[in-house]
Amino acid sequence: MSGLSLFLQCGLASVLLLLALLSAQLIVLGYFRLFRPALRVRLPRLPDEALPSVLVQLPVRDEGALAVRVAAAAARLDWPRDRLEIQLLDDGSIEQHEELARAVMATVPQGVSFSILRRNERTGFKAGNLAFGLAHSEAPYVAVFDADFVPPPDFLRRTVPALVADTGLAFVQARWTHANRNRNWLTRAQGLLLDAHFSVEQEGRFRAGLPISFNGTAGIWRREAIESGGGWTGDTLTEDLDLSMRCMLKGWRAAFLKDVEVPGELPETAAAWRAQQARWTKGHAQCAHKLMPAIWASAMPLWRKVAVSLQMCQFAFYTLAFVSAAISLTLMYMGVVYLESVAMFGLAVTALGLTGSLGYLFLGQKLLDRHRAIGLHRSLLLAIVFPSGLILSNTRATYEAFFTTQMDFHRTLRAGERQVGGWRGAPELIAGVFLPAFAFAEQAWSAPFFVIAVAGLVSIGAMGFSGGAPQQIREIAPSRFTPRE
Repeated sequence: MSGLSLFLQCGLASVLLLLALLSAQLIVLGYFRLFRPALRVRLPRLPDEALPSVLVQLPVRDEGALAVRVAAAAARLDWPRDRLEIQLLDDGSIEQHEELARAVMATVPQGVSFSILRRNERTGFKAGNLAFGLAHSEAPYVAVFDADFVPPPDFLRRTVPALVADTGLAFVQARWTHANRNRNWLTRAQGLLLDAHFSVEQEGRFRAGLPISFNGTAGIWRREAIESGGGWTGDTLTEDLDLSMRCMLKGWRAAFLKDVEVPGELPETAAAWRAQQARWTKGHAQCAHKLMPAIWASAMPLWRKVAVSLQMCQFAFYTLAFVSAAISLTLMYMGVVYLESVAMFGLAVTALGLTGSLGYLFLGQKLLDRHRAIGLHRSLLLAIVFPSGLILSNTRATYEAFFTTQMDFHRTLRAGERQVGGWRGAPELIAGVFLPAFAFAEQAWSAPFFVIAVAGLVSIGAMGFSGGAPQQIREIAPSRFTPRE
């Protein structure tokens, strides 16, 4: 066996070990969710005269009817009018600003403290927008809702008391639900993935006493914690994770309220979902690059540093899968016979990944009492297949996070929108055709191991050419900001 092949197999074993750790993390979180008792969050019943002032921020950018809808929902929040401020933070085009302002003000009833604020530039993206609005208010508590979410009227009544009762809480995160989860098979798969994220991962971390991340919307912050953590900063594309971890390093905690639900909407096309996931992946990688030194330099116990590091590095799954496939294909081309230990380890990691992922997804449905739903088995399969089609775009996003400084913020596309330029699905289709052809030509026995990856690549690639509803398509350009060196 040549030195190169031995080196490659050792590299493959190392990559597989990292993948195994990420898969094992899901199993451990499932254990915490099932067997750790739920933490009690104090929610005292506060009389109206004891309720504090609250600022509700609605960051929007060319959202059209969705911006009007979330503004109307915010205006219906059950809270004393003299202690409720609502800001619609419009980061959209100047051409649509006046029309939006008229539509919103025609919807919001009289007597509601409602303001529409617009910056002259988009430095910092959503983080900059939130910071801009915060500078125009003195409220001690700040709720945030993206345009595609609809807060229920009792949201503040069910969340603010937790922050009032526990002064160590930085924020309270509610659970997302999805108004359009049955729109198509892609939204069904996304619904399963997000159900598991909230019901298993967020709740599991909360029960284990591990830090949880703010999910960017459907939550409420203590202003003191925002300022203590350094405020909203736009040097990453996931300002929510960034601020959550910076507050954690300052000693703040967070609470997850699984019974408080806020409905939102899921991306309905592969192009929209792929762009959203690439942005989240790139942002998580940027946060890891920015904060990991501080995490390991902190006084946290070693086990906690490891747990937080695994949480921060979940984005690496796609890059590790890409590297694993690249090494495997290279070894095939070289005609190398795998070391038995490497081959067996590869089979074990594959089995662990599949069973861990399926168990994670199924547990999320069982905890929400949806495990008997018709067609669940098909949705579970697609929730495994579709993310496999993101390997190329998310690997590219990770590369950009570590090796470029340019920041392109692709807002999640809504129904009827299409991104201007960018990725269109051809790379996934080419890879989806190349993989099985190469495997059959080199080592036919290995082709079945690429089935899930090929199915995901072909599915996402084929759907990727569809960027929006054919009846009315709005083209949305990404926001771009290149930080100064």
